Parts: sequence; structure tokens; C-alpha cells
Amino acid sequence: MNIRKNLAAIFLSLTLLLTSVSTALAKSYTDIPDDYWAAEEIEDVVTKNIVPLYGDNTYRPLETVTRVDWTEWLLRALGLAQAPITAEPNYSDVDETTYGYPSIARSDQFGLIYGYTDGEFKPQRFITKCETASIMSHITKDTEVDTANLYQFADNQEIPNWGRYPFSKAIKYGLYVNYPLETELNPNRELNRAEAAVLLARLMRALDLVDDNYKAEEPQSEVPAEPSEYILSVEHLDNYGKAIVDRVNITNLRLIILAKNVFKVHFLEKFNSTKAQIGDVVPFYFKKDVVTKEGTLVIPAGTKLYATVAELRDKDWVNKNAEVYLHFTKMVFPNGNEYPFIARVLNNQEGVLSENKWLKPLEYTVAGAAVGGVALGLPIGEANDRSGDGMAIGFPIGAGVGLATGWLTPGVNFKAGKDEDVLVELKVDCSLYNDYSKQYVTTTRTIVEE
Repeated sequence: MNIRKNLAAIFLSLTLLLTSVSTALAKSYTDIPDDYWAAEEIEDVVTKNIVPLYGDNTYRPLETVTRVDWTEWLLRALGLAQAPITAEPNYSDVDETTYGYPSIARSDQFGLIYGYTDGEFKPQRFITKCETASIMSHITKDTEVDTANLYQFADNQEIPNWGRYPFSKAIKYGLYVNYPLETELNPNRELNRAEAAVLLARLMRALDLVDDNYKAEEPQSEVPAEPSEYILSVEHLDNYGKAIVDRVNITNLRLIILAKNVFKVHFLEKFNSTKAQIGDVVPFYFKKDVVTKEGTLVIPAGTKLYATVAELRDKDWVNKNAEVYLHFTKMVFPNGNEYPFIARVLNNQEGVLSENKWLKPLEYTVAGAAVGGVALGLPIGEANDRSGDGMAIGFPIGAGVGLATGWLTPGVNFKAGKDEDVLVELKVDCSLYNDYSKQYVTTTRTIVEE
């Protein structure tokens, strides 16, 4: 009997060991500890090929999610990612060259995710928790909902009016996330990848709640995986010595410029903040090839980079310079290939185009010193027959007056000449690829999958 018990114990131990080993082997990402609050859901969406990993095998749970990525992941979760495309989406900012076009087209024909009233889909805009709650409500079966269930959350008044019923319905069905505080929804915060995993995993476990119009006739438990990807090499850029990140990952399928890399780009044409309006497109370009230290061409010279004016702040008292907030959206190679490029300005005030705050006071100081030196120096010199002493007194007095004037008068507008340079920092990894081809098209050498 003891032998049987010992054998059973050994067998159980081996089973547990093999299970833990197989789980460890299956877990390819490296940045999610086992006790992470969303670890189970993240493993679920990664192993089922719903949400992809980054090129360095990380999941990056706190990275925010764009509308186009959420669209693609939702289609996969519903088993619609391989559905034939029967119509073109009717959005002014989407065409066949747009990143994620197939997913946007499928979403549009199924009526999953709507565009905006201005006729745009805004694929690279980060999606909010309230928007995802609205989508969850939209695709699930009708049910009676009492919006009083919102009052259990301390921040329920922050939910916009259009989102109150959808959020209430999503809560009733359990298709929402309220971490880390159970009493807060944070409805207007951008959804992150950990929260996306939780929502998608919960949705896949409750497909019976989904309206039949929004799911495949035979939902797929796993979406067919795209070609296996692996890193061939890690290379480095040398564009800006103070950049937090300088890495570029080269895989058998893509070249991935990691977020936080910094680039110097140039205005394609003159820019004046007094003539700009919100929504204007501001073009830049790369004057030189961007090449890694190891010799790989990353971005060819002549590539254009486009930003839109997201916000304008006029100059104001006291010495408040005008500020221009830009949202970089895409770059277009000389051969016409277009890629998302989500970045921000990194010049003297991060995220903003604005003249240096010392520019006007310095100009006033110099001018004041010159004027004061002459205006005060001559009378003092004539009175004492010592013009040198008069100048010595006049210059600092004039400089002081000029400095005070510079600070006490309104700031200056922002102007940039053609070819003037500006630093931009990449906010989201930028992937350069050609429809998952086995041959990367922009490097100086050919990379062929074995």
C-alpha cells in the first residue's frame, strides 16, 4: 500500500512539474509576472493569437491601445478576422494604404465600430474605456438595464451622457474593467493593453451574450497565426545622444523602431502659428538617411512626415509665448509606402512648438543696452567730460530696462523657416514591413526567412 501511495505521489509530482514546465514554455513573453493582476487574461489572448507581442517578446501591459488595434483584436475574438471583405469602408482618412485597412473594412461591413461625425475613423487615435464600453454594449444582445448600477462607482459623473446607458449595460454583462480601484471606472482614460486583454478574454468566455450579427457562425477558438516571427538582430541608432531608447529590432518579417527613439526632421515649408488652425496638416521631411550604427538603412532621405495641429495657444502676458501642439500620424517613403508614425515634439518644451522663453528678453536686453548706452551715456559724458563713464553707466541701466520690458510684455508667436529642424520622439513602436513578405524592402541588405 505504501509503495502505491509513494508511486501515486511521485506521479502527481511529475504531472505538476510537467504542467508547470509546459506552461512556462508556452509563455513566450517576458514582462508579465505570474501574480500580475491580468496575467491569466493576458496568457489567454496571447496563446489564442488575439493580441500580438512586441518584437522583443514583451506584452507591455501599460501601453495604450489605438482604435485600429482594438478593431483587429475584437475581430479576432469574435472569429471574424478572416471574413471576406465585401465593401470598401467610407471614411475620409482610410484607404487601402492605411495601416490596418482590412480590419477597418471588416469592422465597417459588420457594423462593429463606428467612425466619427466628421467622417473619419481616426485609426491611430487611442481608444478610451468609455468607447470600449459602448462597443461592448453595441455588440451584445438587448436586455433591460437600470442605470442606477453606475452609482456604485465614485467617478460615475465623469461618464459622458452618450456613454451612460452603454456603460451600464456593459457592467450588467460583466464586460468592463475597474482595476486597481473597484469603486472607480476611469471612463475617459485611454485603454491599456492589460485592460484590453481582460475585456477580450471575458468577451470570448461569454460569446452567448453577443448578438448573432456580430459573431461568426462557428466562432473560432483560435485565429490562424500569422507567419512565425523571430528577431534576427538588434541594432542601434545614433540620432540624438540623450534619447532614452536607441534600439531597432530586425525580424524575419519586419523592422521595428522602438518607442522613445528620437529623430531630427525638417520643416518642408514655412510655418507661422498666427496663420495656423486646428486640424491643419504640417509636413516635415528627413533630410538625410537614417542608418543604424551597424549599417542598416531604416528611413531613407526624402521621407515625409506628417503632423496635424491638435491645439493652439496664443501668446499672452507676461512673456507667455505662443504654443503649437502637434500630433504626428504617419510617414511616407519616397517609393510611396506609408507607415504609422506616432510621435511628439521634443524641442525646448516637450510636446510643444514654442520659441525659447529667453529669446525675447535677451533681444530686449541687447537692444536696451545699446539704446541705454547711447541715451544715458552722452548726457552723463557731456556733464562730466567723460563719455566712457557715461557709457559704462548707461549700458547696464539700459540692459536692465530691456530685460524688464522683455519679461513684462506679451510673448512671441512661433515661426519656423523652410528646412528648420525639430526633434521628434517616437511614442509608439513603428513597424516597417510589406504585407508580411519574407523580404524586407528598405534595408541595405536582404533578409530572407530560412
